[in-house]
Amino acid sequence: MAQTLALLLLKKLMLKELSSFSSVRFNNFLYSILFIMAAGLESRAPKAAFWSTLFFQLVLLAPLLVTFSVDTQHRLPPERVATWPLTRTQRLLLSSVSFALNPLFIVLFFGYLFWKGLAAGLFFVLLALIVHGTVYAVGRRPFELRTPAGLNISRTPLKVGGIAQEIWRELQGTLDFWTALLIAVSGTLYRLLGRPPEPEAFPMLSLFVGIAMSTVGQRLLRLDEGRALLRYRLLPIAGWKLLVTQDMTFLIPLAVMVSLLSLRTGVAFGLVAIAVGRYPSLRQRANQRRWRFVGGDPRFGVAQVLLGGLAGIGAARTGLWVLAVAFAIYLVSIFWGEMLWKRSLAA
Repeated sequence: MAQTLALLLLKKLMLKELSSFSSVRFNNFLYSILFIMAAGLESRAPKAAFWSTLFFQLVLLAPLLVTFSVDTQHRLPPERVATWPLTRTQRLLLSSVSFALNPLFIVLFFGYLFWKGLAAGLFFVLLALIVHGTVYAVGRRPFELRTPAGLNISRTPLKVGGIAQEIWRELQGTLDFWTALLIAVSGTLYRLLGRPPEPEAFPMLSLFVGIAMSTVGQRLLRLDEGRALLRYRLLPIAGWKLLVTQDMTFLIPLAVMVSLLSLRTGVAFGLVAIAVGRYPSLRQRANQRRWRFVGGDPRFGVAQVLLGGLAGIGAARTGLWVLAVAFAIYLVSIFWGEMLWKRSLAA
């Protein structure tokens, strides 16, 4: 009886999501997935193209599947599920059914099935089951994970340490950050262990890291649904100091991640991505939840990917002058952001 009621509830939730597309967010990282999947359509051998890009698809799909699984944990109210007489196996089965009914999961499955064939579709389902089982087990771990004391930015002697700590904590609560870190670690291992590594791959990997982080640039002050923004307005701090603090909390981890790949490419991309995302970060409201991909504005997202990509590739191939131009654009965005900040305080 409890299982029947749960399945009926899941059916209603799935139909609601399909009608509103609430599970699909505008994230720059998703553009990368669509780009790689579309590459197979232009190939005369789509199945061969699928297997040749398998590594990148693993890196791109795993965080997305984590998002689906995290959504599954919150789709059914835990208080209600706790009252149902279900065994552990039945709860896992119910969670798996809820995971499979995610609309975007269904779209990706049929996309792999019809574009790449049965083997690719089965591969996608197997990867999804592994990821979901891992997230399900971690969500029910008998111990609590704590952040190492060395990562506590509040211990720094800076007056803005509290602001940096808040933004850093919220940044760690996004899947964009962990996706970028996964790509960076994979690329670094390829550079250190590849025999021989392809030099042209490193700027592209840096761009992937930047794209994975870029949507965060549109929501740096609103990663907690704008609650911290209200506190910042009460602090006796200049707007430009606040903006520089949040930008450095974004740029320093990005620079560390791409340091062994292509530092100029990653930093140039990051500077332009922050500059383009300045307006939505200050002016647009966002309902951002933790452990999700950040939802951005597609207009600014396309501009971030295109302009940031041009800056990153230019810095890698042409020289440091492109990086200087990107930094100049960033400085202009700081002064513009200062004006927007004063207007918001006056309003």
